Amino acid sequence: MKVPELKRLRAKLRGSLVARIAAGSALLIPSVALMSTDAFQDVRPTKLVEAGSVDPVAAQWGARVMAEQRQRLITELASAFNVPVDLATKIHDVALETKIEPDLAFGLVAAESSFRPAAVSPVGAIGLTQVMPSTARDVAPGTSRQQLFDTETNLRIGFSYLRKLIDKYQDTELALTAYNRGPGTVDRVLKSGGNPDNGYAEKVLTGESERHVALMNRKFGRR
Repeated sequence: MKVPELKRLRAKLRGSLVARIAAGSALLIPSVALMSTDAFQDVRPTKLVEAGSVDPVAAQWGARVMAEQRQRLITELASAFNVPVDLATKIHDVALETKIEPDLAFGLVAAESSFRPAAVSPVGAIGLTQVMPSTARDVAPGTSRQQLFDTETNLRIGFSYLRKLIDKYQDTELALTAYNRGPGTVDRVLKSGGNPDNGYAEKVLTGESERHVALMNRKFGRR
């Protein structure tokens, strides 16, 4: 799959996520104040809803809808990537906490460790996001090797590192390549006028997109 196609798929996935969030938050938008008319003589100015105010009942209902939308998305991601809901919940929540799109976060963990918290690579990368202990200490000083086997700690450090790379390169594909090859290597290749791409970004993004498409096909009975 070519990069332009990946970008279109990711844009579609982002649109789907935004739509889910918007559906839940729409109820929190205050209604336009009612205007007194001949048909509603009992409506007095003192009873009008001021612009910008939120009815407590509407706010409570909106929060409930948001919670339901969140749980539905987590359930869909758990199904798409064939992981337990509790693990999917942690990945989803830590991704949002570290400002990483959930679909990207799932794609990263799938590519790095196949969702195995105890995974250790031949070079010493650890856990779900396959973080090197030295990288972990740069992101969160004082982090021990053993702590990287903790699910939430590993996710938070791995996603924070990816967020740092996205901010640095302002490009998700480059950031993913740097996550895999190291930013020093990527910088040297770019400085020499080369292309640092090694196929890793495509692996992450293709995996996330194909699983999402497979989920949609199962959901709507398509083959």
